[in-house]
Order: sequence, then C-alpha cells, then structure tokens
Amino acid sequence: MSEPVPDGLRIEPLTQDRISACWQLRLRALREHPDAFGQPYAEAIALPLEAAHEILRQRMATAGTATFVAVDGTGNLVGMIGFFREPRAKNAHRRNVVSVYVVPEARGHGISSRLLDAVLNHARHIPGVLQIHLTVTTANTVAIHAYERAGFVRCGRVPRADILDGEPVDNDLMVLMLDGYQPPDARFRDHGYDGSGDTGRDATTHSFGR
Repeated sequence: MSEPVPDGLRIEPLTQDRISACWQLRLRALREHPDAFGQPYAEAIALPLEAAHEILRQRMATAGTATFVAVDGTGNLVGMIGFFREPRAKNAHRRNVVSVYVVPEARGHGISSRLLDAVLNHARHIPGVLQIHLTVTTANTVAIHAYERAGFVRCGRVPRADILDGEPVDNDLMVLMLDGYQPPDARFRDHGYDGSGDTGRDATTHSFGR
C-alpha cells in the first residue's frame, strides 16, 4: 500500500534549484521501470552530471518546452512530466508529452493526472498549438486508460519499438486534438490504425526520450 502523500502537494514548473533532484528522479524512473522509457538507465547514468543538468537547463530555456514536477509538503520531488515542441516549423502546431513518472510510494493520489492537467493547461495557452502527442508502452493499460480519460485517443502502434532483455516491447501512439479536429479516416477516430508516426520520442532536441 502506498503511503499518504503529505498535505501541500504542488505541481510546479521545474526551477534551477531543483535540477539535481529532478535528474535523480529521472534516474530512478529509468532504473525501476526500464520498459516504460526509451532511454536505457546505463546510458543515462553514464552521462557526466553537469551534462545531464545542462539538458534540463536547456529544456527550461527553450520556448515551447517545459518540465513540471510534483513537490510534496516536505519539498521532495515525487513526480515529473516533460513537454516539448517539434523542431520544424511545419510541426509547430504539435507538442509532445514525455517522461511521465510518479514514485511508487506516492501513487494512488491522482498525482499523474495533476501533472498531465498542468501540461494540457500550459499547452492550451500557447497560440497555435492544436494537438498533443505521446507514446506509451502497449502493455501499460493503466496509463493508456488514464490518457483516454484525459481525452487522448490511440492513433497507431509501433511493433517491437524496443527490445528489452531480448523481448520485444510494442508502443502505442496517442493524440489529443485541442481544437476538436476529426481526422477524415474513420479507422483513426473509432479504432486507431496500425501505422507508425514520429512523436519525437527520440528526437535529437529531446535527449531524455520517452
């Protein structure tokens, strides 16, 4: 059973004074849940600490890109979520949700939903942003249902997107249309489709991946 989360939980944009704690949270996520993230733990832990922190600082300084953290009443980080823009002008209407994580001992309190709400509210206030994309492990049905409750729909699948310990891992692609756009293909609207798409999970501008 998860422990009670102290009163005073806050969802805030990442600030300079929390960069080190955020990176440690990222490492914990990769170590404990390798199937849920694109970046291997061994790759992340091998990064020089200053280089890792610089990735976060660059994300903070890049327009249209953000990291939100969940801070408990004692000041500890218990969750995080990433949000970044596509680098090309023709994709400027898109944003991507990545790096969603809540520590196991703080789950069951709606923290992931609050993190997602913060990102979606942020996106809705950016002129020209029309849709939000994300990638989720196909087997993670709990996360998929949570995203569906937030309005996301599955729009594709990448079979064998990753191979972990010799086993294939499929990924589902999901999208939320902020303007209510209905794709002309009924298969997309009603059932999803089996094509793949670039959600920016491993884009060079976003070194953390999923």
